[in-house]
Amino acid sequence: MRSALALGAAAVAAVAAVIARLDGDDDIVPFFVALTVLALVSAWALTDPARHGGRLLARGIAVLWLGAATWIGGLLVIFQVTCGCSMPGPLPPGATYLGLPATVYHLAGVYLGGALVAVAAFSRRL
Repeated sequence: MRSALALGAAAVAAVAAVIARLDGDDDIVPFFVALTVLALVSAWALTDPARHGGRLLARGIAVLWLGAATWIGGLLVIFQVTCGCSMPGPLPPGATYLGLPATVYHLAGVYLGGALVAVAAFSRRL
């Protein structure tokens, strides 16, 4: 069950990477590819419940991922505070993928994937 959650995080991050590539955001594609690889390593580490080092590795990956998510959240707040008021009116609608803008996929890749990795690594009941 733990490794399935980590695989879900890998899938969400991979979808975010593909959407970023399709949307022309080539500068963030490596970030989402790295998150995908980290989630796959976490899934591998959680496959054997008796392996204590694997659980420690998965927890380290979860902490790293949550740290990145916190950093990105801070950057988003700083952007809105410093640049949000000086922007000219609303932007024209961008491309959508299955009816959602690319930003939704990016945020889901970071935050939903982070939540899945954290639950997989730190849950005692699974």
